[in-house]
Amino acid sequence: MKLFSWLLFPFSLLYSSIMQFRNYQFDNGSRKTTNFDRVVISIGNLSVGGTGKTPFIEYLIKTLRNEHKIATVSRGYGRRTNGFRIANDKDDTKSIGDEPLQLYNKYKNDIIVSVGEERILAIPSVLLEFPDTAIFLLDDAYQHRKVGRDLNILLTDFHKLFYNDHVLPMGRLREGRSGASRADCIVVTKCPVINDSNKNQIKNQISLYAPDVPVYFSAISYLEPQSVFQTKTNTVTTDVVIISGLANASSFISHVAPNYKINNHYEFRDHHNFSENDFDQILSEIEKSDKVLTILTTEKDMVRILSFRDHQLFKVVPVFYIPIEISIDDQFGFETSLLKRIEEKKKQD
Repeated sequence: MKLFSWLLFPFSLLYSSIMQFRNYQFDNGSRKTTNFDRVVISIGNLSVGGTGKTPFIEYLIKTLRNEHKIATVSRGYGRRTNGFRIANDKDDTKSIGDEPLQLYNKYKNDIIVSVGEERILAIPSVLLEFPDTAIFLLDDAYQHRKVGRDLNILLTDFHKLFYNDHVLPMGRLREGRSGASRADCIVVTKCPVINDSNKNQIKNQISLYAPDVPVYFSAISYLEPQSVFQTKTNTVTTDVVIISGLANASSFISHVAPNYKINNHYEFRDHHNFSENDFDQILSEIEKSDKVLTILTTEKDMVRILSFRDHQLFKVVPVFYIPIEISIDDQFGFETSLLKRIEEKKKQD
């Protein structure tokens, strides 16, 4: 496998050069960046795959929503619609995507959730309908440099730190490691319990590519399982089956395994659009078991299951999802820096 990876090195070098030239054009002004008179915060990563952007956006929403009118702008990956949309009660994962729907279901009374391939068009479109919007949170927009931002937050997974990776197709990076230098802060996500020595080692490695950029560490906390369809059963059985469609389900499995006996894991690709056939097959296998089972899934997968409420599987087997939230090691320092940047923007305007 390593030999095959190195055979891809010339292609990675070519792709890296293209991205480097593109970034150079933005830096020297030959490619235009449009700035807005609102606070724009980008949350993104250097790599493809999940680094925990959605829970981090939720953290920002909970931190800022009491004082500011917030709009989120996502591409809406996996949706079957095109163009700009503002989420409403009629939307589902097919119309806006799973992660925007998750945000809408949880925060629709507090924020505006929008989707659009072109963020540069989405922001003025939101302002046309909601001119009092003060802050835009751009989901997965680190490489989307057409839109200027007041705070550029780069996330990197503790288990797949960007400085250990390579550019596509040899690795999973969308651009070279030096792209980290554009960040205003870097957050290492999905951290286990680590000591200061480990943190300093990671900070030293990051500083080789992003000197003087502050680094924070965040961890995931799993909350109590919640019923998806509000069945009479309010507890999860000892024996469970898992349904997931994630870029990497290892963290979820690591949490579930010590607490429940996993009888099966039905694992689908990231953002998988579930079908009747998927659940037909799962039901067929579950019916062969003589155990009393519960289905466990993630919050992200739960929103894609909602439209299958009437499927026989969920009438036979109760389904629960496990919400998550994140914490940051230096919460005071991070939030102080965040609020300072917002106030600076307000003074400029």
